[in-house]
Amino acid sequence: MARAQPRKRARADDLSQEHCPNKKIKSRDRLHGSSNFPPEFWDNLSKIWLTPRALRELDRRNSTRAPEPAMPVVYTTDLARFARHGGPDLRHLWGYPEPKSAVRTISCSRSIASSSQRTKSTKSTEATDVSSRTKPSSAYDKNFEQHLNDNNVYLHGRKSKPNNKVDLYESRLSLSPSKFSDSAFERFQDEHDHLGSEGDVMRKIIPVISGSTNIHNSGEMLFNNLESITDGTMGDVKPDFYDGAYFGDIDAAVRNDLNSLIIPSNTNAARRPIAPNFFLEAKAPLGRADVAKRQAGLDGAIGARAMHALQNYGKEEPAFDGNAYTYSSTYHAGTGTLKLYAHHVTAPTTPGGRPEYHMTQVDGWDLTGNIDCFRRGVTAFRNARDLAKEHRDRFIQAANARARQTDTEALSEAEITVAVAEQYEDSTADESVDCEDYVESQAVGTENHATSQDVGEGLTLPEYLHEEEEEPSQQPTLLGAEPAMSFATSFTSSFTVQSQTSSKRNRASNSPPSNSRPRKKHDPAK
Repeated sequence: MARAQPRKRARADDLSQEHCPNKKIKSRDRLHGSSNFPPEFWDNLSKIWLTPRALRELDRRNSTRAPEPAMPVVYTTDLARFARHGGPDLRHLWGYPEPKSAVRTISCSRSIASSSQRTKSTKSTEATDVSSRTKPSSAYDKNFEQHLNDNNVYLHGRKSKPNNKVDLYESRLSLSPSKFSDSAFERFQDEHDHLGSEGDVMRKIIPVISGSTNIHNSGEMLFNNLESITDGTMGDVKPDFYDGAYFGDIDAAVRNDLNSLIIPSNTNAARRPIAPNFFLEAKAPLGRADVAKRQAGLDGAIGARAMHALQNYGKEEPAFDGNAYTYSSTYHAGTGTLKLYAHHVTAPTTPGGRPEYHMTQVDGWDLTGNIDCFRRGVTAFRNARDLAKEHRDRFIQAANARARQTDTEALSEAEITVAVAEQYEDSTADESVDCEDYVESQAVGTENHATSQDVGEGLTLPEYLHEEEEEPSQQPTLLGAEPAMSFATSFTSSFTVQSQTSSKRNRASNSPPSNSRPRKKHDPAK
């Protein structure tokens, strides 16, 4: 028994020096990770909500703040009088970081004192508390929503409603009992009892809701190529599921001009959907429905901006019709709730300001409640995808048509500029012919004179050169479009007169001027 006491003290000393600091550092690294918004995000907020991420930012700023130097103060020796006046002035200690050695010593002493009285039940309880405290907080909290509101992205339809009626039932497909039976619905209900993660929801539940369709879709891809829809202090979005157009369906000129508005990712972009306007955000049974809504609100604003850019492509002034052409949805596996939202854009309220993006709930359904509610919700979901595709295709076709018209006009102006420049060069070359140079060229011999005439006749081919430049292979052909034959015909006819004039000048340049005579050669014998 006498040896047990020193051995116990040695273990306590070893814990206070080595093991405790390691555990503390690991906990701090996990709790105060670098995955937080930049300082500019918090500085630009009009109102800061008390969230774990806000406290994390406050701790970071307090730890990096340099304390003000303490001012020397002379205190009186009369303690009673000193205490009556409030004691020492400690305002210079505000924001002073707590010494790390003190934190480690206090935490180690507490852990040692509690280890002797801890039971198995308290161990499990404290482990649960630590795991809940160190669990990373979601970035889509109230401050995230405040950031969206400050940048004209509103998640509630109170400020503006879409002008067009979003009808997802009339004159559209419906989920009949023959397509989805009662037994299939029972299997759908059973799947919810075994869902454990968001990945399970995406693999087992969402395919049943979306059904089989030929709409181009993808998911779990970081939108790292888009221009920030706020002030640039927020990270890139990563929707769970989204619909878009094929890369080749949009004209190359439109893709280049609207690159940062319609092409979500710069990684393998040709194989990914672009110009998205339908989104889905899913949550596991223990996930938060408010987080899913904030994610869908940001996704829908990005999609509404893409549709607005396509709708107004090639126009001098953008038009805001207030109609909804983008839709988003959320699915919470814990309650089996499916919600659909519509998104539209309105004009800026201030000159030079940002447009405003509004999110309006269309409807909501409990898919696990009964089969009738399931059929209505799934029907609305699938019809919303089809409706979004119709809007997307219509805007893409209109933008492609304007791009083709713009390319044709630009090519005509370019060809005209080149032809005028060539004509000007030919005319200046004719005017700069010197008689001295002409006499020297004629002194070579009559054979060379005949050859020069042949060459002069061979230069009269500007029409052929222009026609060769207009071969269809040299024009920027568009996907699924035939060569613009009207442009080639109009161009050739418009430059026939210029071509003939240019050819005549080339032939005339090989003969001397009418009023000039060749000088006589000097005879050395004379």
